[in-house]
Amino acid sequence: MSGTSPRLVTWENGTDLVIELLLERDVETVWNALTDAESARAWFAPFRLGEDGETRTITFALEDIDLNGSVLSCEDFDHVLLELDDFGVLGLRVLPIEGETGHETLLVLTHTAPDAETARGQAAEVGPMWDTHLRLFARTLGMDIAEVTEPELVAIYSDLDLETAESADAPEDGS
Repeated sequence: MSGTSPRLVTWENGTDLVIELLLERDVETVWNALTDAESARAWFAPFRLGEDGETRTITFALEDIDLNGSVLSCEDFDHVLLELDDFGVLGLRVLPIEGETGHETLLVLTHTAPDAETARGQAAEVGPMWDTHLRLFARTLGMDIAEVTEPELVAIYSDLDLETAESADAPEDGS
């Protein structure tokens, strides 16, 4: 049984809510399940891709409204970066891991905020929602994942540690 691992990470352009989930499936299986518009219905919402001039658009058909946004970056079997109306910048990345069961995938969701204070507020507000959707996603892959109540998730996401991302230009010894 696995579970999510959330934290806040400050970097040069803001602070990310980062939620990681280790999946006992290979990257190709995870990527295909993430990016299939209709199977997304089981864990989030079905979506449509379109073009608006030079911008690639995405629309999630939620129960009572459409959630619109744009695709900022996408590399197959690696990542997708979206800017969603009312949510901001959201990233999903799949990383291959050699684990106990063979080829596993670390799924990393990031939700970017301009600063740590805003990120803390967003984490408490949207963290439980993203966590729940990631758990639903794992279940669509046939994985056994722990149930967590909404009050437990709110408590977790209201009190996350803040980490500082290491700069690519910083020396490894910190000097």
